[in-house]
Amino acid sequence: MNYEKKCDLIRNDPVTCVRYFEHRLKCLWEILSAPCGPFHGYELEDKYVRVEFQVRGSPHIYALLWLKNAPKYDKNNPESIEKCIEFIDKLISVNSKPTEFSEELINLQRHKHSHTCKKHVNGCIICRFGIPYFPMKKTMILEPFGDDKKFTKKEREEICKNKQIVIKELEKISRDTDNSLTFDEFLKHIDMSEEEYIKMVRVELIKAKVSLKRAPNEVRINAYNSVMMSLHKANMDIQFILDPYACLMYCIDYISKSENGMSKLLREALNELKKGQ
Repeated sequence: MNYEKKCDLIRNDPVTCVRYFEHRLKCLWEILSAPCGPFHGYELEDKYVRVEFQVRGSPHIYALLWLKNAPKYDKNNPESIEKCIEFIDKLISVNSKPTEFSEELINLQRHKHSHTCKKHVNGCIICRFGIPYFPMKKTMILEPFGDDKKFTKKEREEICKNKQIVIKELEKISRDTDNSLTFDEFLKHIDMSEEEYIKMVRVELIKAKVSLKRAPNEVRINAYNSVMMSLHKANMDIQFILDPYACLMYCIDYISKSENGMSKLLREALNELKKGQ
């Protein structure tokens, strides 16, 4: 069925759709809470869930999951960084050719630009989700440059110019899902060393960011857990949270999404707490 037909069915019988959605979620939480669940021995300790309905179709959820003994990120501790990366690679993937399930399910993860994701920044139209993602040879946690690394205005402009060129190339590459370009071949294609490439990715960061191991033909694929995908068979976007403050803000935004005044007060209170840390 095409998108319009699906929307017609949802509008004609929303009660059945919501009941079905609730049933699927109940099954999902049973799977996630099971000792042999998809988290490779990391027990699900707690969760926060927000269901959202939008005019574009089915309900969807935002969820935060707390896993027992999951590693905590400390940028000053190499062992912590290594453990976090190992944890991420165990549970999160963007592999476009998985053996566990079909190409049809992977296509659920493939982002397609639409009017809802486009925004204007400095005269350019970009995707608000930052897609295409940057390919990576291995999973890395990238930090913004510190005060000790100063770029001149001219250097920043040159790096940003190169970044736009790289993004345009990625857009071209991503249209060909059968493209077999390796990461090293991609670097050669854009005429950059790996060091220059990582610097380009880091220069505009304002906080730490996970960059997943990703081939050039996987730059439009949202992160998923392979066990959850094979069982749940629905689109997902999974992230490992590095910043506790960002996590708090996320919760507050969704708890009080329909209460703008309350959301503003909570944000101000959190900002004051952050200043006092």
